[in-house]
Amino acid sequence: MPRPAGVRNHDFEAKRTALLETLTEFALTDDLRRPSLRQFAIAAGASEPTLRHYFGDRQGLVIAILEHINQRAKPLWTIVATGASDPEAAVEEYFRVTKAGMEHGGFARAHAFGIKEGLADTKVGDAYLRLVLDPALATVSDKLAATPCGPKSEQDGRVAAFMILAPLLVMTLH
Repeated sequence: MPRPAGVRNHDFEAKRTALLETLTEFALTDDLRRPSLRQFAIAAGASEPTLRHYFGDRQGLVIAILEHINQRAKPLWTIVATGASDPEAAVEEYFRVTKAGMEHGGFARAHAFGIKEGLADTKVGDAYLRLVLDPALATVSDKLAATPCGPKSEQDGRVAAFMILAPLLVMTLH
């Protein structure tokens, strides 16, 4: 007997998560400009209808990848947000972690993926800002706020975070 309409299979979330793991790695390592839904399906070893079943459409898939990047980055953001002995040390610590992320992790690719996809689709752009860029900025701002002699106001912390992160994003795009 077929499943009633609207009822998900019992392992829906597990399968969706497994697909997201594979597709996030693809998004963070692939050199394609903007992969089509078909290219995503091939990378996942799945069919386009399968991806539509789990994510709705290409836009839904890309937003799900950004959400997955956000979830994967949260533990690192928590570690990075801790204060340092002084602002100079805070910036040095942030750049040290970011350098490792650029060399071994998905820092640059996550931002490149989000920016490239976000420029082509406003809804995805909003998701990139909310899920990747804003939390990254908040992390730097929080680190500076938790550091003695750091910025005096939340606005100053946000401006400082922009000044620290902007060159890294330009390098990523370059």
